[in-house]
Amino acid sequence: MKKTKVAYSDFQKLDIRVGEIKEASFLEGSRNIIVLKVDLGEDYGLVEILSGIANDYKAEKLIGKKYAFLANLEPKKILGRYSCGMILASDVSGKAVISPIGKKVPNGTIIR
Repeated sequence: MKKTKVAYSDFQKLDIRVGEIKEASFLEGSRNIIVLKVDLGEDYGLVEILSGIANDYKAEKLIGKKYAFLANLEPKKILGRYSCGMILASDVSGKAVISPIGKKVPNGTIIR
C-alpha cells in the first residue's frame, strides 16, 4: 500500500548509517526478536537494536556482517529492553530480507 508523501525536510532528519553486527542473540521470551549489538561508527558507537527477524535469520549468521541501520530512531522499550535504532529490511511476501553492505565500507558511513 502506498503511503502519504513526506516533505524532503522530514526525510533529511533520518540518519541512515552502515553498521556492523558485533553480537546477536535470540531474545528469550519473544517469538521472533534478535538482540543486535551494532557498531555504528564514531558518532553513535556500539548500540543495542532489537529486530523482529528471527523467523527469517539465525542470530549467529549475522555476526560480522554490515547492514543499513536507522541510527537516530527514538529508543523504544521492548520486553524490558531498549532498542536504539532499526535495521532496514525489505518485506518480500511477509519475510524480512536484509541486504548486506560490503566489508570495505567503514562503520558509521552515512547512507544517502
